[in-house]
Amino acid sequence: MNKLFEQIDLKPFDWVYRRVSVRDFQGFYHWHQGCELLFVYRGKGRVIVNQQTYEIKKGMLFFFQPFQLHRVYVEVSPDTPYERSIMHFDPLTLGKNLHLFPGIQVLFNQLQNNVNDLQAFNLDNYFQYISEVCEVFNNSLQTSSWEEHSQLLLLQLLTCIRLNYSEVQQDSFNKNFRAPYYSERIMKWMEDHYTEPFDLGRLADELHLSKGYVSKIFKRETGSNLTGYITIRRIKQACQLLQLTHKPIELIGESVGFGSTSHFIQMFKKIIGTTPLQFRLSQQMQHKKK
Repeated sequence: MNKLFEQIDLKPFDWVYRRVSVRDFQGFYHWHQGCELLFVYRGKGRVIVNQQTYEIKKGMLFFFQPFQLHRVYVEVSPDTPYERSIMHFDPLTLGKNLHLFPGIQVLFNQLQNNVNDLQAFNLDNYFQYISEVCEVFNNSLQTSSWEEHSQLLLLQLLTCIRLNYSEVQQDSFNKNFRAPYYSERIMKWMEDHYTEPFDLGRLADELHLSKGYVSKIFKRETGSNLTGYITIRRIKQACQLLQLTHKPIELIGESVGFGSTSHFIQMFKKIIGTTPLQFRLSQQMQHKKK
């Protein structure tokens, strides 16, 4: 199985400026302890988050919530490069002064906590402005620390979303009338059934599709296979249970859909890089240090 997971440890702030990929782009299902803002300068592909699929194109700004499973699936070549800036941040650190801007703070809380709101914003009309403020921020890191300027950058990006928010809400309303991608229907089905033994025949029957077409269309639209997706979904839930409960490891493996404890441990180690027990102990140690 290819690597499906990367965990980015919580840092107050991490910044990637105008990274360009023209070949061999590897997008993984992953989640972060903090928030992520992704701004696209150029690219072609899809972002999969919250069982929804969004198009990647110039001017798109994506907001990913803490611990939210997502994947960036990009078709890259020398003729179609993928260029983006990425900001990972601790929302408590960067959001501590947003109370001075009540409207922006409400928007930030919605983006960070709400389940059904949009997480992709077409800000092409603000493309030049966002490009410039990102450049100014990147240049500021050469002469000063990130603390003050990063809060300003977050405020500027949130302001662009807010200025466009009435249009975004209308887009969200219209989006309800878009026929969902097959992959979205498949992911919603798996969200309801990932704790059960996976049955491709049942999935295909309930979606009124053939088994071969289900596998083919999911791969085409997400860049992942069905078993890979359902495995990472189970592992994500297992990580949460290992962190938040004292349930025995064998019961956690069973509750998230693994047929045996040995298979659960094997897949967990393959994807996370450590055993479930080691993961639980490491999380406990980190909690004690806080």
